[in-house]
Amino acid sequence: MKPVVPLGFWRTFLWASLVLAGLALYQTFGQAAALGVAGWQPKWLSLMGMLLLNLGAGAYLIWRLRGRSGEPWLRALNAKAGGIGAKLLGVAMFAAAHLLVWAVRLRLLGEILPQIFPFFWFFLWLSLFEAAGLRLLTGRSWPGLFAFTLLFQGLIFQLYGHLTAVTDYPFSIGYSEAGRHYYASLFFSPSVYGVRTPLPFLHPSRYLLMSVPFMHTALPIWFHRLWQALLWIGLTATASMMLARRLALHDRWLRLFIAAWAYLYFLQGAVYYHLQVSVILILAGVSARHPRRSLLFVVLASLWAGISRINWVPIPAMLAIAIYLLETPLKSADRPYWRTPATWAAAGLTGALLSQFLYIAISGNEDLIAFGSSLNSSLLWRRLLPNETFHMGILPGIFIVAAPISVGVWQMVHRRLEDLHRIRWSALLTLLILLFLGGLVVSVKIGGGADLHNMDGFLVLLALIATSFFAGTVAVEGNRRPRWDRIHWIVALLALLVPVGFSLPKVGPLFRYDHAAVARNLEILRGAISEAGKSGGRALFITERQLLTFDYLADVPLIHEYEQMELMEMAMSGNRQYLERYYSDLQDHRFAIIVAEEQKFTLQKRGSFVEENGAWVRYVGAPLLCAYKPAESLVSPNIQVFVPRPAKPACKDPFLP
Repeated sequence: MKPVVPLGFWRTFLWASLVLAGLALYQTFGQAAALGVAGWQPKWLSLMGMLLLNLGAGAYLIWRLRGRSGEPWLRALNAKAGGIGAKLLGVAMFAAAHLLVWAVRLRLLGEILPQIFPFFWFFLWLSLFEAAGLRLLTGRSWPGLFAFTLLFQGLIFQLYGHLTAVTDYPFSIGYSEAGRHYYASLFFSPSVYGVRTPLPFLHPSRYLLMSVPFMHTALPIWFHRLWQALLWIGLTATASMMLARRLALHDRWLRLFIAAWAYLYFLQGAVYYHLQVSVILILAGVSARHPRRSLLFVVLASLWAGISRINWVPIPAMLAIAIYLLETPLKSADRPYWRTPATWAAAGLTGALLSQFLYIAISGNEDLIAFGSSLNSSLLWRRLLPNETFHMGILPGIFIVAAPISVGVWQMVHRRLEDLHRIRWSALLTLLILLFLGGLVVSVKIGGGADLHNMDGFLVLLALIATSFFAGTVAVEGNRRPRWDRIHWIVALLALLVPVGFSLPKVGPLFRYDHAAVARNLEILRGAISEAGKSGGRALFITERQLLTFDYLADVPLIHEYEQMELMEMAMSGNRQYLERYYSDLQDHRFAIIVAEEQKFTLQKRGSFVEENGAWVRYVGAPLLCAYKPAESLVSPNIQVFVPRPAKPACKDPFLP
């Protein structure tokens, strides 16, 4: 990193505050207008006044800090205070500023101004006060302490965000959140449900990891939520530490710094924790100096990727090849240069496809087309740009995430391109482009594009390349010692602020629910199931199937077909064979009751996931309402109980225009 003179740090900080103040002012005005709030009300007037003051005073200070005119201020800011009183004051400043961050988000702004940039602006200034407290306490430099406060708080926010999902609430928090625990339970279906069911065809490796607590079937739903939170935290942290470990840095604090940064960076997308298993294996076991051991780890990582997602199949081999390219000069290899990466690629792809085929064979699913449903999905290219499903848009979002470290790599290498053979540069760039384009295609498939998680392979590879150059572990041609240029502080600050900024939305109120309302809802469901049982009928749970998994509704036989996420996948891919079985069962009134979300005949015209909503209404919701009618509505979770309509329905074929 380019050495930071105090003047450069303060100019960079002030410019960052100006940008955030402008964005915060724009969002504040917009929210005030949306709420119909008069701008002169004290709370809003104070906030807008502070933002305007930052814009004016910040611009003035930047002007004054040019040349030598700001030296007296800099000397005052860099003066070191000693004594126990200064240290106690530093502790108090750090603690007070940190608590104020939470108070601003949860109390001052709360739900009236949930937009991110007003909070981000407060966070930036309060982080500076925390750094000031640490400076009184330690006497260290402003830039290092400020970077520490950013990373420290980002880590706390991410941990908080994952752990707040731990609750004993029986119903799903969001779309099919708790339903994922149902899919995890299928690996132990004989002990959980008393019958053997087909294994999940969507994301098997994720549900395999989530299934571990089902080895003890009496564990409550809150423990399973805790386990998933620990998977997010633990596997992401392990991958981050493995990335820092392989850089072989002698400075222990720098290793911790890179690991903390990588943790926040991985969660921007986010890189899902079941992909991190493959990433960990590659980072732990692959090295150009140990090709045989590396081959074993490439195969192991690829076997795991094969039972994950189809677009993850090549990722382990591509990461391994990137490591080889970074560690092996073209003319120093003791064998043909491309033999090792070609072997890894062939073994990795073969292993991934083999594990995929073996899983399909043992899964017990009759409809094998379901495993390739994503290949038949529509492409929604407009989601590359800002849209109602993802306000940031895929292209602007990935630019914001990738630009700082991409520019940082360019600053390190642009004057030393000859240190790596152009074939190595071309190969690394090709790997990045392939993962970037592949991520874009997967992101625009119907059902995706709401965040950056489908850019996961690209993000991991970019982090591997950037940190390798930063740590000086990239082997140059001629076995010379690598000497890369340094990153400018402005770029480094952006590389810190962006992943920390993605962690800010994690700060929110703790989840609470009305226990009495939940008890009433469960009684309604028990009553409907009991009534259906009197006539020998069975209940289909399209949603909220975890109520059976965790015995909130006892002695209800499981019907494994037609779960909500499964139906949505079939609707988006237009799986006619599967859906016609669904229509036949509806028209034959196979189920005495159906538990599902509120359904509608009409298509959604605006809002997020419009196309997904359209597919659901056409292929799932309208046929359900044609054959069944709502009989009961639960109080808060948007769940209804449907019963057969009196007459045998004559429903329109959804596949006809």
